[in-house]
Amino acid sequence: MRTMVEPAREIPVIDDYTVIVAGGGTAGMVAAVAAARNGAKVLLLERSGFLGGNIATQLLEHSAGWFDGGGAPIVGGLPEELVRRLMAAGASPGHVRDDTGYTHFRVPVNHEAFKSVVAAWVAEAGVAVRLFTPVCAVLRDERAVSGVIVENKSGRIAYTARVLIDCSGDADAAALAGCPMLSRPDDDVQPASLLFKIGGIDYARLLDFVDASASCFKLGVPVEQLRGEPYVNLWGFGPELRRAFADKVLSVERNELHFAGVVAQSEAVINLTRYATNGTSAEQLAAAEIALRRQVLEGVSFFRRYVPGCEAVFLSATAACVGVRESRRILGLYELKDDDIRQGRNFDDAIALGGFPMDSHDPHGASLDGTEHVRQAYGIPYRALVPMGTDGILVAGRCISAERRALASARITGTCMAMGQAAGTAAALAAAGNCSPRTLDIASLRATLLAQGAIL
Repeated sequence: MRTMVEPAREIPVIDDYTVIVAGGGTAGMVAAVAAARNGAKVLLLERSGFLGGNIATQLLEHSAGWFDGGGAPIVGGLPEELVRRLMAAGASPGHVRDDTGYTHFRVPVNHEAFKSVVAAWVAEAGVAVRLFTPVCAVLRDERAVSGVIVENKSGRIAYTARVLIDCSGDADAAALAGCPMLSRPDDDVQPASLLFKIGGIDYARLLDFVDASASCFKLGVPVEQLRGEPYVNLWGFGPELRRAFADKVLSVERNELHFAGVVAQSEAVINLTRYATNGTSAEQLAAAEIALRRQVLEGVSFFRRYVPGCEAVFLSATAACVGVRESRRILGLYELKDDDIRQGRNFDDAIALGGFPMDSHDPHGASLDGTEHVRQAYGIPYRALVPMGTDGILVAGRCISAERRALASARITGTCMAMGQAAGTAAALAAAGNCSPRTLDIASLRATLLAQGAIL
């Protein structure tokens, strides 16, 4: 590989913050609000042009992970506050039934309204926000992180911080800080997807079709209970998908798809596309974007040709970018184990609860590679958010220290928001107590989280 030497230059330090959060997605926006609510001066950095993460960028069909296998709530605090704000703004109906029986409840959102609601929420908390601002370098001494370098419309600039929280999803900031990782670039990780939305659905005819072929769908309720409902959640269409693949209408073989419908708008978000890729490679992400957008057009053709009630559908929206399910994971002070999830294990330092199925997708096959339902809630230990060997940094979201199938449960949005509240609160408390995040008093952190509505 050829190399070149970049000339040395002075980089202006623009401001000093207590906490910097890298990534304004589901974990990051909550982490920023939590840190600010606990007295920290907070800067939130987001590489895209808006906040909200996968819910906003991916047209995520709904937010899940709010309840355990028995239907008991396991996420409260700031994430639940956000749900109430979305409901008040008419951007979500709140927790509604999951018609497929996969999980008990889900939170559909109006994606465009969601962006505006979360922007106002973060601003009201007093968080400084910089959009189109990726972290380019992490400043650190021998052990501790001290700030970041970013590059945006203002040029190449620096900010200092007492604590950095990596909520990038891909552990971008942690990797730049030299934190050790569990995952490797060549790991066979879960595939990327590009969700899309179709309009022009005749729901009466579609539900007649589902009723006539109910055995081909995963239904948690009788089809008759879906009629007249404002939201319709379907998982199936297997025979039609296989026929479309045989007819070369679809280039990727699929055994099922997920359909999240909004009846009043005659629309639905479709989770169908798949592409095996390394989410930390710019070259591979570009190839995934091209392949997945081709699959989106194939998906629209599929509905027009094979699904009654969808003959006149049109493509009304697509995700803003490739949706990555899994990439880097840090090596933390504790690695959340697959069996921790299966056994419903809790921890003395638990700072959040998870309870979603181990939703692990096969990057090459036609279906999930083995979903496991989780019978009871499990704890997420604070140690899984603390990278090994580097002070002054925490992570939250899908880059925590976890085995692959454990992550397949913990990566869900409700759980990521709960981790975000924990990380933001921990960062603020550590800074206020003049200690590092790894030496923070866990009892004090847990007491603060409980007082602020978190469920542990």
